[in-house]
Amino acid sequence: MAFIRERRVRANGLDFFVAEAGEPGAPLVLCLHGFPECWASWRYQLPALAQSGYHAVAPDLRGYGETGGPKEVDAYRQSRLVADVIALMDALDAPRAVLVGHDWGCMLAWQVARRHPDRVAAVAGLSVPYGGPAPKPPTESMRELFGDHFFYMLYFQQPDLPEQELEADVEDSLRRMFHSLSADGIDDFRVAPDDTRVLTAMRPPATPPRWMRDEDLAYYVARFRKTGFTGALNWYRAMDASWAESRDDDTWTIPAPTLFLGGMQDPVVLFSQKALARMPDYVPDLTTVMIDRCGHWIQMEQAVEVNRELLNFLHEKLERDGAPGKSSGKG
Repeated sequence: MAFIRERRVRANGLDFFVAEAGEPGAPLVLCLHGFPECWASWRYQLPALAQSGYHAVAPDLRGYGETGGPKEVDAYRQSRLVADVIALMDALDAPRAVLVGHDWGCMLAWQVARRHPDRVAAVAGLSVPYGGPAPKPPTESMRELFGDHFFYMLYFQQPDLPEQELEADVEDSLRRMFHSLSADGIDDFRVAPDDTRVLTAMRPPATPPRWMRDEDLAYYVARFRKTGFTGALNWYRAMDASWAESRDDDTWTIPAPTLFLGGMQDPVVLFSQKALARMPDYVPDLTTVMIDRCGHWIQMEQAVEVNRELLNFLHEKLERDGAPGKSSGKG
């Protein structure tokens, strides 16, 4: 049995709260969560990775959970977030690592892999395809696409109002978001043209899903009650600044072996079909797997299937041909 341990790791000026399983010195697999989550979104993956011989580490990322972070939006530009990941690898004494990311953590994994290819042994991205460079600032493209209609990423650009909505009842907010973007709840999720709040179109589940029991949800709730949502929302508010600082980059290819996992009922995947179609242009060593009966919370909703695909991918790409992944740890 691989037990999950918790500790703090000082990196890039922050005290990162991390959960880990497996032995330090084994190949590092760094698991990066999304919104609105914390390290616990990987609770089903850490033991499985450890049992397969990896040192699996999942931090509460900048602005989240027990790590926390600054209130300033500028502190959440992608360059700062990428620096966090590299500093965490250094603090964990890992010259190279496998990056596994979901949602915003997936977007972050793509950026680390393209900017620091020498540090990345492989990438597994969940739910958010990599489409290479964007021609316009993200919010400009979103306004052109949605016009006067509600879109949550544009709503999140506003100061204070999203926090007031989400923090009014943290438990209800999280319960609604997790259910509405899952395969079980997506049929009930409808955004009306006149919606002005993100939770308006979302409904809570009639009963807790098997992958998010009440005790699981309570863990998330305690974290967001402590930190609030500002740090998490600032990842969205820094999108245009992140685009501006990288628009002149000329390194958009991801050379590392890459696995993309998507849920067939995930609205984010459905919304990102153009990026999914472009992925082979920027990711030459790409494996894509779509999982049925699965919404946005892929590593929780279909944990067994995700673990199987992830471990098979790592075995094929890192272990079978001379174990290049072993250089991910010490020595």
